[in-house]
Parts: sequence; structure tokens; C-alpha cells
Amino acid sequence: MKRVEMRGASLIELMVSTLVFTLVAASGMRFLVLQQQWAVRQEDIAEAQQQARTALDFMSRELALLGFGVPKDEAGLLKATGQEVQFLANIDASIARFDQDAAAGGKQFTVVYINNKEKFVQGKTVSICGPDSCEWHSLARDGGSGTLEINEGLGKVFPAGSSIQVVKQLRYSLKPAAGARFNLNRTVDGGANPVAEGLTSMSLEYLDGEGSVAAALADIRRVRIRLTVPLPRNPEKTRSLSSEVHLRNG
Repeated sequence: MKRVEMRGASLIELMVSTLVFTLVAASGMRFLVLQQQWAVRQEDIAEAQQQARTALDFMSRELALLGFGVPKDEAGLLKATGQEVQFLANIDASIARFDQDAAAGGKQFTVVYINNKEKFVQGKTVSICGPDSCEWHSLARDGGSGTLEINEGLGKVFPAGSSIQVVKQLRYSLKPAAGARFNLNRTVDGGANPVAEGLTSMSLEYLDGEGSVAAALADIRRVRIRLTVPLPRNPEKTRSLSSEVHLRNG
């Protein structure tokens, strides 16, 4: 009968096995760390881009309404710089119409509310436009009950069907915040609220109908917006998003 010899692993073999296992474990741990870092970075990028996208969408939507409700022979764009834009617009589509002819000098009228009657609030500015001309007035009291009252009498007769629209003044501007960061503020008729906080930068570029930089406010047909935001957990790195808005009648 043949004898089978059993022998254990040598010290060298054990050391080699231990080294191989250690290298494999270290590689696996490094992979897990890198995977975790990648996941965190992707979350950071997504959060930063979402903040920029929300602000861009909000700003673009209102800029696209620039001049809505403003008499056609008057400018809706009031100021345009690299870090600030001011404009007029009926951003709520708040519209009413005279139910009957309105006499010159009249202050109180019966109206039909077409949309958003709750936006006809005391002190708000309205444009009143007939077939041939328009006037600016301020509301003497809240509307919404089938009547409307203004502070000063009409300068002329406005026929039934003439429109009354609530026109607001809007301002988007970049303001310094903590450190080297900025807040994008939205101001409506004097009341300011931040739309985005902690931005790295914002740039506004104004283009004419040919796509060149506009020489004057009246030439502006498009606005190119670019926002840059830092990554929340890695603020030295940033992400930028851009949007281009075509203005009404532009």
C-alpha cells in the first residue's frame, strides 16, 4: 500500500498568500472609497445644477413676458446691465375689461374680470388701453367685485371692451453675500426675495435681432443668462448653466 504524505503550507507561502489577500482587500476598499466619492460628487453636481436650473427657469419665464400689458409705444425694458435687469410686465396675466363706455374724468367703473381678479389690489399700477391710446393709473382700492376704482380720473373716454391690466415692475439683480458668493434677488414692485443663494457669478448678455451685442435698450431682442454655482460639499468646484430668452415681439 502506497503511503501518501500530507504537508502544510510553508511560511513563505503563507506570507505570499497574506500579501495577495491584503492587496486585493486594499484594492477593493479603494474601489469602494472611489465609488462613494463619485456618488457624493454626482449628488453635489445634481444639487448645484438643480439650483441653477430652477433660478434660470423662473427668470426666463418672466423675462419672456417682458412688455406684456405695457402700451405698445412705450418701453417695457427699463435697465439692462451685466448683473441687473429691470422691466415691466403683466406677469400674472391679470386682465379686466370695461363693461361699458368709461367717461373722461371717471374714477369708478363696472368691469368684467377676464383673469386673476384677485391681483387687482389697491396701489397696483394698471395700464388702461383702448383702440387708439393708453393711460397709466393706480388702483384706489381692491377690485374683484365687478367694479374698479382708480386714484385719478381718466384723461379721455375709453369705450366698452377697453382692457385694464395689472403691470408690475420687476428687477433681477446680483447682490454680494457671505464670502465671495452672491444672491440672485427678485424684486417685484419694491419687495425683494432671493431666487438663488450662494452663486459664484451671473452674467447677462443682450443681443439684437442679428445676434450681435445690442447697442441700445431699444435694440435688445434676446437675453442670454449664465449662472455659475459652487458644488455644496466641494465649493472650489463649480457648475454653470445658460439660457437664452427671446423677448416678446423680438
